[in-house]
Amino acid sequence: MFFFKKITGIFKVNEDEVELNRDRFTALVKQIPLMYAILAVNMITLVYPHIGHAPDYLTIYIPAILTMVFIVRAIGYLRTSFKQIPDQEIVKRLEATIKLSVILSFVFIIWSFQLFHYANDIMLVHIVFFLYITLFACVFCLLHIIQSAIYLTLIIIVPSFLYLMTRDHMVFKAMGINSLLVSTGIIFLLTNHYKNFTGLVRQKSMLIEQRQKLNQFNVENIRLANIDMLTSLPNRRNFFSQLNALTKSYEGHPEKRLIVGLLDLDGFKRINDIFGHPTGDDLLIQTSERLATILGDDITLARLGGDEFGIIITKEKDMRSIVAIGERLCEAMRIDFQLRDGTIQIAATVGFVEFPSMADNPQQLFERADYALCYSKQHSKGKPVVFSAEHETIIREVSTIEQQLHEADLDKELSIMFQPIVDIKTNMVMGFEALARWNNPILGNVRPDIFIRSAEQMGSISKLTVILLRKALKLACEWPDDIYMSFNLSTYDLASPETIIKLVNLIEKSDFPSKRIVLEVTETAVMHDMERATDALRLLKLQGVQIALDDFGTGFSSLSYVHRMPLDRLKIDRSFINEIDTDNDTRNIVRTIIDLCNNLNLYCIVEGVETESQLKVLEQVGGQYVQGYYFSQPLTPVDAMAYLEQGLTGTPAKTLAEQWSAL
Repeated sequence: MFFFKKITGIFKVNEDEVELNRDRFTALVKQIPLMYAILAVNMITLVYPHIGHAPDYLTIYIPAILTMVFIVRAIGYLRTSFKQIPDQEIVKRLEATIKLSVILSFVFIIWSFQLFHYANDIMLVHIVFFLYITLFACVFCLLHIIQSAIYLTLIIIVPSFLYLMTRDHMVFKAMGINSLLVSTGIIFLLTNHYKNFTGLVRQKSMLIEQRQKLNQFNVENIRLANIDMLTSLPNRRNFFSQLNALTKSYEGHPEKRLIVGLLDLDGFKRINDIFGHPTGDDLLIQTSERLATILGDDITLARLGGDEFGIIITKEKDMRSIVAIGERLCEAMRIDFQLRDGTIQIAATVGFVEFPSMADNPQQLFERADYALCYSKQHSKGKPVVFSAEHETIIREVSTIEQQLHEADLDKELSIMFQPIVDIKTNMVMGFEALARWNNPILGNVRPDIFIRSAEQMGSISKLTVILLRKALKLACEWPDDIYMSFNLSTYDLASPETIIKLVNLIEKSDFPSKRIVLEVTETAVMHDMERATDALRLLKLQGVQIALDDFGTGFSSLSYVHRMPLDRLKIDRSFINEIDTDNDTRNIVRTIIDLCNNLNLYCIVEGVETESQLKVLEQVGGQYVQGYYFSQPLTPVDAMAYLEQGLTGTPAKTLAEQWSAL
């Protein structure tokens, strides 16, 4: 049994070497038909001289049968060259070729030995020549199947060598020895060639495998480059790639349109700061899932970065449907999120723009969707806004303002007005808030909120801040020694170390004492980058200035922020004062903030007081420092000095406004 397995094992082909087997078979498909042609020609030229000398079965029938076999096998291989053969079939054909080569070897050696009996010396040499020339031709045709080549050589050479050595003539002995030596050399060459062949095939297989892995890596890299790793949504790159492709495909098709939307979470930074980034990430993941559920598969949803998401709607929808989608999104975001640290409430704002009516290229689409988003945050936070012709008009106006800001002589055109801050217990003016004004020859008087926002967007707010603070300090030098000057800083001022250094230099060089300077910052400005803003404020405090938190109550209003910041004052936003004389809740909120300031040893200034009834309520809840139109509108520097003189006469607070308005 063991011997039988050994014998059958010599005909086996390793099925695991798929690439090697396929290359061997490919070579055979080209070489086997040629081998059979050589065999047929050699056989016919051999038997022709023996016809009439040897029996017909040796000279006619056996050659005829073998020739038919050769033709059938050759045609089979030629037809195979046009087909895709499975790997398993290739193994079977290779094994069949090995077996057939062994069988044919035995057939040829036995047939040749039969012819020896009817041959003279010349015919004997012809038969031996036939065996050797046929052997070498077959060996080189079968060199990619090393088993066949070796078996064929051994089966032909060994018997013929032994036979020739039995002949008396020295020529035959020499031929036998020569054939044995040459065959040994040929086997050596074939073995080396086969090793090189298999080495090349394995190298090729390795290269193919490496190429496949590289392609897989490239596919994965492309996927990763276009997918947001946190939410698994398309990322910013993917979003703009789709947007570019869509707008390009829509060119020349004015009937086609699409909607681009930008959605932003309101208050996400506060959650990150309070609960940490893991909770923020959890919120973003749940947000993406909630948005994807509402939008469905027909609408592209991408995370553009941070808490900003992009939307592309390609299905034909009217603007009412778009607004309805936005409302569903905003409403869904107001539903509580169950996170690892508990329940969190948040809101979202979304802006839409239509292609091509309101924007005709990807960059403009994004910018106008972003404008609609910002407009919604400023005017209707938590609701969708669709970019319209009205917004386009505003953009043109802002563009004109930005152009004038760039070209204007700001040193000449910017000016300062002052609004008094009054101590209602002593009936005295405590200080003034410096307010920026811009009178441009082309635009006329531009609203402060408009030109300041434009300067911030242009990145030139630092220039305005420096000019305005220098003018305010110079004017304030004319005031009495007990009057302070309050000045507003922008978010971008706090974020710029260069601007902070310029402000420090201004304060140091000014004749106005730094202890009478109050620099106001908003909660939003501080929350934009808490750490950097706090460092900037501490540096300014080293100069002796005081720090006030402006518009308190409209932003995040976290006590932890108030505790961490180097504050001296809080300013209660005017939105709390509008209904303080009619709404108990508002009154209690103001009372609580005033008590908080007293407990933290902070001055508390109330903004936006416009009526006597509001003033009386403030007196009842403990308010002391007040600012608003009830006392005075913003004043020119000259009028501010006149107001100081009027206020310092000791006039009661309730008639201070009346006397000034009479001037």
